[in-house]
Formats: sequence, C-alpha cells, structure tokens
Amino acid sequence: MKKNTLEEQVHPFNFLQKKFFLSTTTDEIAFLPQMPGEQISFFLTQAFTKKKKIILQLNQLKNQAHLTEATGYIRCTPFKRSQIVLEDPLTHMTYLILPNDIRHIRLP
Repeated sequence: MKKNTLEEQVHPFNFLQKKFFLSTTTDEIAFLPQMPGEQISFFLTQAFTKKKKIILQLNQLKNQAHLTEATGYIRCTPFKRSQIVLEDPLTHMTYLILPNDIRHIRLP
C-alpha cells in the first residue's frame, strides 16, 4: 500500500483543468487580427442560421492580461438584447458575449 506524503500532493481540481477548461494563455492562443464589424455580423448570422460550431476569439479586457477563446453554437438571445448566447454542449458552458468584444471568428 502506498503512503500519501507531502511530496505527492495533487491539487484537487487538476483533472478539471485537463478535461474541461480552455487554455487561455497568450502563448498557446494565436493572436488573430481584428475582423471588421460587418464581417463579424455576417459570420455570426451564418453560424446561427446554419447551426455551425464556431470559435470566438475575444478582445482583451482591461482586467485581463491574456486572450480568451470560446467554442460553441450560437443560440437566440433572450429579450432581443445585443448579447450573443454561445453554448458549448461538450463542456455544458454558456457564454454571454457582446458583439463589440469579438476579435475573430473561425470554424473549429
């Protein structure tokens, strides 16, 4: 039987990082160019009508030092607001994103 020692401590959420969360460090995400607003609007409309999975690269926020990407399917927004609801069925995550925060859109 193996003893648990202090040298073998494992963080209790390590398995979640490997399985569920996206990597969000700038070194691992390619810094893609800012798309024009018309192109973003067109791609979002196409992804919604054709039910395509997309990857959204978001602009850096003031309190973040890294880029963020979200993957999923666009769903209709409640109350006709200008937010985009992006759902990822694999990780069961739902993102509320403003169109102005989108930097780049691509297919997985």
